[in-house]
Amino acid sequence: MRTGALIGLFGGSFDPFHNGHLAMVEAAAEAFPFERLIVMPVGLPPHKSRRLSFATFRSESARLATDHLPHVQVSEREILTPGQNFTIDTIEKLLTENPGVQIQLISGSDFLFAVEEWYQYEKIISLVSFAISFRGNADKEKSQEQADYLRRKYGAKIDFFTMKTSTVSATEVRNNLMAGISASELLPAKVNELLEIYRPYSYAKVIDDLDEATWQKLNAYERRLFPYLGSERRLHSASSCLLGLELAAVHGVSALQVGTAALLHDLAKELPLQEQWAYAEKYLGYEEENPELRHGPAAAFLAREEFGVKSADVLNAIHYHTSGRPEMSTVEKIVFLADKIEYGRPFKDLEIIRSLALAEEAAVSEKSQYLDQAVCRCFEEVFAALERSDQEICPLSKEAYNRLK
Repeated sequence: MRTGALIGLFGGSFDPFHNGHLAMVEAAAEAFPFERLIVMPVGLPPHKSRRLSFATFRSESARLATDHLPHVQVSEREILTPGQNFTIDTIEKLLTENPGVQIQLISGSDFLFAVEEWYQYEKIISLVSFAISFRGNADKEKSQEQADYLRRKYGAKIDFFTMKTSTVSATEVRNNLMAGISASELLPAKVNELLEIYRPYSYAKVIDDLDEATWQKLNAYERRLFPYLGSERRLHSASSCLLGLELAAVHGVSALQVGTAALLHDLAKELPLQEQWAYAEKYLGYEEENPELRHGPAAAFLAREEFGVKSADVLNAIHYHTSGRPEMSTVEKIVFLADKIEYGRPFKDLEIIRSLALAEEAAVSEKSQYLDQAVCRCFEEVFAALERSDQEICPLSKEAYNRLK
């Protein structure tokens, strides 16, 4: 970016990115001569008491909502930063990487009353200016008075801009979606479509029921997927994880094991085929002849070597997630299913498999039978699809199916 350029920075959890966020971005882009306006979804915020949705859904909702705005860029910087994210760190890195630029922080008027609670707020005020909008029924007179106070005490550089009134809140959107109520009037159309397909907020209770150590571990793994996978496959992996966590709760197995395997199962999928082959051979000790299966053992290798996964059950679930195998563990069965039937999958006839996998209305003693029936039905759908496309059925899959049916 050129010296002297004005850069807008709009940060937030964006859980999800809604019409209020979009209205602010559009109004700020029109009000100020930004060379670039950066939308910055937080990775792990220091001040949120509730658990945020996976970064993949939050980042993608921001990207889809703003992709029609040519000077707006959604940045994954804070998502890719390990640990908690502080605004001052982001600002300092941007200024170091782009000497001579001017950064203007974009926010609603509530920021004026909260800024003195921010980490290193005096340093933030010294480094950037602020573009402040009024949201909802904000008291303009009180906001002006607070701005004058910050100017006098800290030398804050504050400009106001107007935006169309919006009272939409992310809490309202989440509550609607968790209750199965449409939030289409509160969301940009593409964001609404995304959330209707993947249904991430339907898993709120599943996430809330996780112990803190498990959630932190899975959250860290999910953020580490960004350099490995594009958005479409990350959405699939995150969605597989969420369904896997629900199935883990139903069938009484480790949420951490299932969630880890489901997140990392496609870790090698977008690597060049030669790299997949090399990693698979290192993991197996021999060459996997079927190129459609190489990404499984290759992902298991990366999970072990790069992510520190040691559990044999998790590594097997990653390795065999495409084909399955005879004598699969419950963790392996769940990951095999979650990969095939997560809500982003476009295939027909998945509802009955999901219903069986979730063991709806089954007695506790019957749940394992329902899970096996789900795996068998899933194999049957896979076999039918392979036959329609004149592809061979993997011998491991045939043997696994014959053992279970």
